[in-house]
Amino acid sequence: MLCTATAILATNDRKLRASLRRASRRRPALIVALAFVSGILLTTLPVTSHANQDPLVEVNRTVHGFNRAMDSAVLKPIATTYTSVTPSFVKRRVNSFFNNIDDVRATINNLLQLKFKRAAGDAGRLVVNTTVGLGGLFDVAYPAFGLEKHHEDFGQTLGFWAVESGPYIELPFLGPSTARDSVGTVVDTLLNPLQLLQGSQSITLAAGDSVNDRAALLDAEGLISGDDYVFIREVYLQHRESLVHDGLVEDPFSDFGSGFEEEYFEDMELDEAEAETPLEVANSD
Repeated sequence: MLCTATAILATNDRKLRASLRRASRRRPALIVALAFVSGILLTTLPVTSHANQDPLVEVNRTVHGFNRAMDSAVLKPIATTYTSVTPSFVKRRVNSFFNNIDDVRATINNLLQLKFKRAAGDAGRLVVNTTVGLGGLFDVAYPAFGLEKHHEDFGQTLGFWAVESGPYIELPFLGPSTARDSVGTVVDTLLNPLQLLQGSQSITLAAGDSVNDRAALLDAEGLISGDDYVFIREVYLQHRESLVHDGLVEDPFSDFGSGFEEEYFEDMELDEAEAETPLEVANSD
């Protein structure tokens, strides 16, 4: 659903940073079950090519159809309404808030990958934006201190330590994944600070996170061509391989979507383009 649409933009780094951030904030019970199955697949079905990486293609296609139907019926209409009625200023604050939460995951996974400089930068972002940035509503760390945001997850950490990706899996509600990434999703979910909240608070924030991500992808759907299942699978797998190797693996889809209208993403990244502090924003309004 959300992640299925997200994979459309997996070949453009600028759009990527705004759209492939948070595949890990999901329903814990479902994820634990998926982790068990994925763990078995990861150890019993090693694969080396995309053609052989989808042994569950028939099941995956069925799940893909379900995800598309659910997206059309539920998430897309909500995201469309949110985009239409919400001022850009509010959307930027929401996006910055969830980016700040994501810095917890990025910090831990960079440490696990021995990327200490990046981990220090992510930790610095978290401290600065949580305090000066009013709970993460403003990205002060980048314009004021040059602390760039990184996007790391436990699936990438497993890949860093040479764990094979395993077969491609389309997960109900969650979208494209692999056996390795499904296991990573479990760990990332446990690392998510939203798990510390109880009841309706956690559910409300998780729902807001999903709507925020989905809204950024509304204009991208027309970029899919041919068999949408195959298209999304190939883009996803190429992108994940590139992420694991920090962009050192050639992505044959690297030029895809270069003409995509970036207005929404430019709005979302205004905090990074301008030295925008809470006080400056208040004065400008």
